[in-house]
Amino acid sequence: MPNPVVPRLPRSFHHLSAARRGLLGLALLLTACQSGQSETDAATTPPVGHYEGSISLNGQPAVRAALDIRHPRVGHYEAELTAPGAGTLGFVADTISFRDNVLRIKRPARAGQVLTLTMEGDFLRGTLALDSSKAQALLVKRGSPTPSTYRVEELPQAKGSAWLFAPADTSTPGPALALLPDAETAPAAAIWADALAREGVIVLLLPAVDSVTGPAEKARLAQALKILHGTAGADSATIGTWAVGARAALLAHLLVDDASLRVNFLIVQNAPVAPTDRAAWRELRTRKLPVLGLYGGAAANQLAAAMRQALGGRRGNTVRAYRAAGPDLLVADGLSPRFGAGLPADVVEWLRSR
Repeated sequence: MPNPVVPRLPRSFHHLSAARRGLLGLALLLTACQSGQSETDAATTPPVGHYEGSISLNGQPAVRAALDIRHPRVGHYEAELTAPGAGTLGFVADTISFRDNVLRIKRPARAGQVLTLTMEGDFLRGTLALDSSKAQALLVKRGSPTPSTYRVEELPQAKGSAWLFAPADTSTPGPALALLPDAETAPAAAIWADALAREGVIVLLLPAVDSVTGPAEKARLAQALKILHGTAGADSATIGTWAVGARAALLAHLLVDDASLRVNFLIVQNAPVAPTDRAAWRELRTRKLPVLGLYGGAAANQLAAAMRQALGGRRGNTVRAYRAAGPDLLVADGLSPRFGAGLPADVVEWLRSR
């Protein structure tokens, strides 16, 4: 949509009180916005509605899919893709592009996944790019859009962007976590953020950084916790973090050494237990900080056993191995990967038990 033209203010405007200037200025801007919208051709307006159809890849069985395009407020559109038969395909995007009857929707935090559709009457026809492959999509309008499941917001960072996934219904406070992936698990991090947000969990997905140092990681985590504490719907007594790989061990040391980093739980994914880390894990056990360990891949059982030994049998600590899944806790499965057996329910159940 075109940007509204800001009107020239009358000279007498500057002699009004600050409050009256604010009200008059707002009224003038709203008038300008409405004028700009009335001049916008309908063909440039994203096609708001609820669409249903299918997505298929290379002759594989088609997957049922739905797309909701919403207009929650003036000048802003958002979209939500759902696919019950391939849950990891679903996502919410708060920024969409619509030009020359072509709709483009990018998945947050996953640049290789883009839905490109051409409007043909009540039909949307096009492709869903899945990194190196493209699936065919055909959707037809079936009515008004359904209510939002969750909302997503981009938060620029020094190195890349963070993404805040927050449930649309914030009337009941719930758990919130900062998700810190590494490069290997970064593509799946957006899938996990989507799955948890649909279950009412607030997720702040930080950019993947493989090379980490104590001071840099402390600053990143402190900022993330500040954002979560200020997010509507976050239960201040249930805010934690999810760290992957070597970052999880570093985080254990930081939580032991720095009391200012106050988290209520810790989820660790494929975290190694080196001899130099055992004391930190024991200290977290002594401080009764709940820890959930998640392990995937060929070495899952061995790594999980080491973490169980480090954490001991304290109530609240749980370690699970998903050997059939990869390090990202997903299993390859045609059009889109699927979660390892029992996931994400195991994580959601553990979070709700805090």
